[in-house]
Amino acid sequence: SGSLLINWSIADDYYMYRDQFSVESATEGVSIGALSFPQGVVEQDPDFGEVVVYFFNVELSAPVSGNTPSKRVQLVLKGQGCNKPVGVCYPPQTRNVEIDFSGTTADIASSSSKPASSAGPAPAQSKSFMAYVISALFAGILLSFTPCVLPMIPILAGVIAGQKHPSRLRSGWLAICYVSGTVITYIAAGAIAGATGAQLQAYFQNVWVISAICALLVLLSGSLFGWYTIQLPASLQNKLNTAQLSSKSASLSSFALGLISALVVGACVSPVLILALGAAISQGDPLLGAAVMGAMAIGMGLLLILFGFGAGWLLPKAGAWMNQIQILFGFMVLGVAIYLLSTLAYVPNLFLWAALLLCAGFYLWSQAAAISGSLTASAVRAISAALIIWGAMALIGGTQNGSDILRPLDSMTVSQTNAGNDRSGLPFVTVTSLTEVQSLLRSAQQSRQPVLIDFYADWCLDCKRMHRTTFRRDRVQDALKSWSLIEIDVTDTSAKSEEVKRYFKVFGPPATLFVQSDGVERSDLRQYGFLGEQEFLDLVLQLN
Repeated sequence: SGSLLINWSIADDYYMYRDQFSVESATEGVSIGALSFPQGVVEQDPDFGEVVVYFFNVELSAPVSGNTPSKRVQLVLKGQGCNKPVGVCYPPQTRNVEIDFSGTTADIASSSSKPASSAGPAPAQSKSFMAYVISALFAGILLSFTPCVLPMIPILAGVIAGQKHPSRLRSGWLAICYVSGTVITYIAAGAIAGATGAQLQAYFQNVWVISAICALLVLLSGSLFGWYTIQLPASLQNKLNTAQLSSKSASLSSFALGLISALVVGACVSPVLILALGAAISQGDPLLGAAVMGAMAIGMGLLLILFGFGAGWLLPKAGAWMNQIQILFGFMVLGVAIYLLSTLAYVPNLFLWAALLLCAGFYLWSQAAAISGSLTASAVRAISAALIIWGAMALIGGTQNGSDILRPLDSMTVSQTNAGNDRSGLPFVTVTSLTEVQSLLRSAQQSRQPVLIDFYADWCLDCKRMHRTTFRRDRVQDALKSWSLIEIDVTDTSAKSEEVKRYFKVFGPPATLFVQSDGVERSDLRQYGFLGEQEFLDLVLQLN
């Protein structure tokens, strides 16, 4: 005699019926007793009315009696579930599982058969191929309005301005070549991720990668400020200068710059990239990965292409005004570099922001006198004064260990109202295996505690950022006093880390999961990427 423990993982947006679970023995001499169920959730089902169901996962147990000489037991597992958002229920599913049964306890979830699965199709299969591609396209369009795409504008503008009075068609063609370069880079990255399950954010959030990209941005900004000129070797440049506008030289140069520029954007939007690639990684589908990433790159490039076709009349003619626009682009590019560097723990980002804002503010103030028209000059002075004040606030906030440029003085008010705020972080229990996580979840469910699950890795800069900021805030610590706090460390890519990510259907950190006291995850609250203090507290309040 003994007992059987079944860990059944349920896909996001799905639930399974308590009364539809069953476990039978197909091995002669072994019988399975009545299943024991944890508390479920009452759901108004479209087919069966009011029923008890389970979301996220469920643990079932049953007594086992009898013996078998081989210790190998054949089990037949049955279950049925529905997709809640769509309102579609699936036929009962049957799984045949063979396990080693020692006569004491057998845990199906840890056996080689791995019967833990969803009642219906996995989330990656619940959408069509085109649905993923279209979603990625719209995500790319939205990303084009973020600072992440900003460095690409002056690069493209420089390519177009380098031509001699280009027509709209010509400048538009160069923009298409430029965007095509970014698309090729993203397609290659998506195919690799889909084929290998590689965690691209591990590379895009690497300190050396971010530092190298920021160095390129600083180099580009210096060129925009007119301190030097970035150009090809003289021999090659002479050949290109003698080429006609109809030649392929400018098109190839624009295409090559697009290939490189994609790396800058990738470092900035890595959390979004891993979300978009989630389905491809889970299915091991390089074609889906390539299509999703390519669609996202096209979405981010649409505005650049529109800019290219309008650049013939949008770009001012060479002269003093063009130089001022170029310098403003230089300040913007430096801002993106500081934004990327702010993810590094040891970078005093508020001091960098203060230096940038003060320099930009004083520069605009000095240029206001040369602007014809009192109204325009007054507007420029107003903008410069705002930048100077903002820079001064950032400088003061930096001396108080602040980190948020949008709220530079927030650290001063926090330090006054939350003494000892940064002395220690949340008391997470750090685990690396699925067995450890399941044990902690069972304990929390028995004690009726809600659970915060934090997926962490040493190479994840946003993870470290949350631990040194959000998780150190007194308001956050007070809100989580009665919670069970689990940190899943997936720094090392191993069989254990891959197993726990598959179980929770998480494709990489940073990921924050909220589990109710009844053991059911609130999948609608699941978050990827950095969460600020207020954003995090808003999620916690929805669970309390």
